[in-house]
Amino acid sequence: MFRTRILTAAVLGPLIIAIVLLGEPWLSLLIGAAAFLALVELVALLDAAGYEPPQVLTIGVGMLLTAAGLVTANDESVGGLLTTLLVALDPPGLVAATMVAGMLLLALAAFTRTDPRSGFVTWAMSSFGVAYVGLLLPSIVLVAHLAPPGGSWMSPVGLVGMESGVAWTLTLVLVVWGYDTGAYLTGRLLGRHRLVDYISPSKTVEGLAGGLVMATIGAGIGAALIGLEAWHPLVIGPLVGLAAQAGDLAESMLKRAAGRKESGFLVPGHGGVLDRIDSFLFAAPVLAGFALLVAGRVA
Repeated sequence: MFRTRILTAAVLGPLIIAIVLLGEPWLSLLIGAAAFLALVELVALLDAAGYEPPQVLTIGVGMLLTAAGLVTANDESVGGLLTTLLVALDPPGLVAATMVAGMLLLALAAFTRTDPRSGFVTWAMSSFGVAYVGLLLPSIVLVAHLAPPGGSWMSPVGLVGMESGVAWTLTLVLVVWGYDTGAYLTGRLLGRHRLVDYISPSKTVEGLAGGLVMATIGAGIGAALIGLEAWHPLVIGPLVGLAAQAGDLAESMLKRAAGRKESGFLVPGHGGVLDRIDSFLFAAPVLAGFALLVAGRVA
């Protein structure tokens, strides 16, 4: 399993880095494809847990919400009807309007259940599912459009003059992968004390500490690429690293409820697509929030 895990990472890692470096529209296409596969896996987990979501509708609404997030993040690149929608729905915004419409559609589907308790649970869990993927995953593209004040996401920044959006996305990847790798290796070698054993027995306190150290190192490299002050990685590393761990635990909780060890089988040695993006689902909005509220970036 460990050998398979390493081989898969050796293949997928450079591919993902290449897409990050290429930027748009390739990043949005990757996020859209990942969202579809993750939604398929998520619906299967919710069904296995006994929540019986309307599968096609839940996936469809989730994809519409993902698309709304991607269009909003790429607002400077879209035109025609999409521009009209963005203008007409400001406020509340395309994403909020899509979420409201999706919840209404899912409620109508829940009305077909003869048991009100079953209908309510179905509506609540399917609404959660589309928000979990459709709202959180496009945050990665938001990170890819972060810009210095007065500039754009394509403005050169940092030590090597990399585009701002690319530098921020690489920082996200370095912190999350750094955390995951540090936590995994430290946990295997030194792990003794369980972190949250009723959700994920394999997670340890030692792994958490090792992950945060590696996340901070990754944040330090990212800060140099972006051109941030020296204190920023000392906050970004632990903050985004903890968010990544929380995202992993959230998905583990869902898998435990469904009685599954993995969300799928598409990524050899790593499980499913949802297993690989769970950390990013929490880490991306946290990094974007830090950039916008603390680091003085704009999107």
